[in-house]
Amino acid sequence: MKTTANRTILGLGLVATVVTLTGCVVAIGSSRGVPARPPAPPAVVVTDSGEAATIAEIDAAAHLNVDDDRAHALAQIAERGTLAVPVQVHLVNTAYRSLNLADNKTQVLSKIIARPDFNDATRHAIVSQLNRLSFDNNRQQILQQINERLKAAPAR
Repeated sequence: MKTTANRTILGLGLVATVVTLTGCVVAIGSSRGVPARPPAPPAVVVTDSGEAATIAEIDAAAHLNVDDDRAHALAQIAERGTLAVPVQVHLVNTAYRSLNLADNKTQVLSKIIARPDFNDATRHAIVSQLNRLSFDNNRQQILQQINERLKAAPAR
């Protein structure tokens, strides 16, 4: 009987020790150092079947597994002939959202800026999300390309 009581007391002591040592961990801090994620851009709506097909291609490219492959596919689309304004904006939004490397984002954005049909809506889409580029040198490069593009454009 004495051994049963000793075992019970020892078992309860062991349980109490385990419960005490595995208590909750409370993390105290703020999210001040973590930038808030910007809201997703609004969906692009098109009625033309060709534009819808191009948007579907952009979305398919965004789901490739390797960042360099995504960048290459998006850059190829950016180099095509005429792209409607909503398609260009969707391409910009997708490049920002789906590419991880700032250099890949910059490569695709540069191709879009170089387009002959580059327009104000596309420029707005690029500049309004510029904070998604991790490095100042990439941001500066994009801003410089836009500035050079606007200087070269004839007055309207």
